[in-house]
Amino acid sequence: MAKITIQNLTKQFGSLVAVDDFNLTIDDGEFITLVGPSGCGKTTTLRCVAGLESTTSGQVMFGDHDVTDYPVQQRGIALLFQDIALYPHMTVQDNMAYPLKLEGQSKEQRYERVREAAEMLQIADQLDKHPSELSGGQQQRVALGRSIVREPAMFLFDEPMSDLDAKLKHELRPLFAEVTEKVGCPTMYVTHDQEEAMTMSDRIAVMNDGELEQVGPPEEVYDEPTSSFVGEFIGRPNMEFFDAGIEQHNGTMDLTIGDAVYQVETSEALTQYAGGNVRIGIRPQDISIADDPDEGVTGEHVFDETLGDQTHSLFDTPLGRITVVTPPRFRGNGKQYGLQFDTGAIKTFDPKSGLRID
Repeated sequence: MAKITIQNLTKQFGSLVAVDDFNLTIDDGEFITLVGPSGCGKTTTLRCVAGLESTTSGQVMFGDHDVTDYPVQQRGIALLFQDIALYPHMTVQDNMAYPLKLEGQSKEQRYERVREAAEMLQIADQLDKHPSELSGGQQQRVALGRSIVREPAMFLFDEPMSDLDAKLKHELRPLFAEVTEKVGCPTMYVTHDQEEAMTMSDRIAVMNDGELEQVGPPEEVYDEPTSSFVGEFIGRPNMEFFDAGIEQHNGTMDLTIGDAVYQVETSEALTQYAGGNVRIGIRPQDISIADDPDEGVTGEHVFDETLGDQTHSLFDTPLGRITVVTPPRFRGNGKQYGLQFDTGAIKTFDPKSGLRID
């Protein structure tokens, strides 16, 4: 097993650039998730790495081997898609052993590998059953086991849990992470579900319009988004964005947001915007409420979405509608409040490019 290196990968369909100059290295044993909105190019990227799509330009390396022009069957990869495609007439054991049968391995070899994978996946007692006798979660384990027995050079997963309910996803997420770690090969996992990305990944690669926006550990991508797109896409509820005037005073920067003024630490990059405007972002978790409407941005309470451990409260303000994460039992009752921003949590972005201003 070896690291996977994707260099300057570009894929065009006619005049449409689906993937544009994509660069990423996945270390041996690392779990990386490609996440982004529908149509951003993440599945096309995976298909190019798998050999299911030819590349327009660029290179795919498995260790020191250039596999860019290798057909899929010569890349030694394990693929798992949304449609798990188990053979209904075969037992679980034969479904899992089928790739090894195609390789010409003996029945003894096949079943020994299947037994080891089944024990890892906690389905050793299901080997004599047919897929129709299994739950959705068990079927997913069988499909994953069929990938494991091949001892692949790389795992490639394309939204394998998108059809499952929330309970099954919660059950299977740690299993996917645990099993891929035990096998120890690089893993690329594609999803539009940021919860999957945040909970399973060593690193997240955020894509938008065919390009990589940011790559980093989940906490880093959440805490320090490099663009307003990443800030908005990663995190629930969505990051709130506002236009702000900016002035420099005695070593600090004053941000005017509506009628409220906030002081933030200055930086060389931020001083370039003094006297103009920036785009600021703040997460709803970093907005607090005061009973006095004049303390911060005045907001009229509209609605409380109660989620058990927290409440998402909506307020109409001069800046537009703002979501605030409030305590579990908060009830706004239509009153006016002051919305206060944690200055240490404010992120500043270029108003045109959307790139972070450090």
